[in-house]
Amino acid sequence: MAALSKALQTLSLTTTTDSTTNKAGINMLYLYLRNLSNHPTVPRYRKIYTNNATYSKNVELLDGGKELLKSVGFEEFASFLEWNDGEDDDEEGGENRLALVKDAVAALELLKYGKK
Repeated sequence: MAALSKALQTLSLTTTTDSTTNKAGINMLYLYLRNLSNHPTVPRYRKIYTNNATYSKNVELLDGGKELLKSVGFEEFASFLEWNDGEDDDEEGGENRLALVKDAVAALELLKYGKK
């Protein structure tokens, strides 16, 4: 949860600049995570291709964007990020990653509509 809070804090500071790129990045993060939270077992929502032009243009340039995705369970591979739900992890007391995704969606919704 600490990594999620830190990424959200960075994003919150980023949104203070009224940049179209920042808004588009927040929007994309919101869409990625909202789709994942609504359909966590659908493979296409569990993977984000980092060589995709929309990702590169909006999310990769956003301070805290990739960190947010990693904080909710995305793992980085050569040309994509893939969400790991943590079910196969042996850690006891591990955080429920789907709950983290839902928390991030709620926070991004507030950022998206300018309510910090």
